[in-house]
Amino acid sequence: MANMYKFNYGRKVKAEQYMDMKIALPANSKGCPDWIFMDKYMKSLHHKAIRTSVNGKNVPDVNIPKWKEYRMDALFQIEKGKRLTKADMIDGQDNYLGAISGNNGVRQKISASILWKGGCITVNYNGSVGEAFYQSKPFWASDDVNILYAKDFWEMNKYIAMFLITVIKANKYRFGYGRKWTMEKMKETVIRLPSRADGGPDFIYMEKYIKSLPYSDRI
Repeated sequence: MANMYKFNYGRKVKAEQYMDMKIALPANSKGCPDWIFMDKYMKSLHHKAIRTSVNGKNVPDVNIPKWKEYRMDALFQIEKGKRLTKADMIDGQDNYLGAISGNNGVRQKISASILWKGGCITVNYNGSVGEAFYQSKPFWASDDVNILYAKDFWEMNKYIAMFLITVIKANKYRFGYGRKWTMEKMKETVIRLPSRADGGPDFIYMEKYIKSLPYSDRI
């Protein structure tokens, strides 16, 4: 999996490439893969079952028919990531986001002097189109990723972000490799959200809803 960054939609992995690929593994004194060490290492790892103190008994009602529609550019300041070639990448501790579907969008670690601020949502417009993640730390986003910051009239936190991410991902069926979710299309995309009596998005409800779910205390 550490070699995923070498391949993408435009450079698929073929069987012969798998056979020719070189990977680094622990070796024994004979220079062969040390299978015994690998087995012992994995067995030595400890883990604890994830626990939650939230019982999920007070989840607010969800009445989607009463939700209202909002253009995404009315809610978010949307920015586009920037292309960074492999030749310009330097190994480091900063998150580099690519258009992938897992690992919170982090494709690898690099060293970058200029980074996007955390406290935002990133959405793939290419590759795994529509996959969305909350970024709490500064990062570098590739040009396959759009970055969504809260407009001035509201403040994003991880709970509100989790609610919004679910809604955003529910709209990814509209797009794909042949119809990318470009920044222009994203700006005009309409999503449905809980609303207040004055017509604005009910961010307080969104936060309370996520906090009421089991394991929300582990986010």
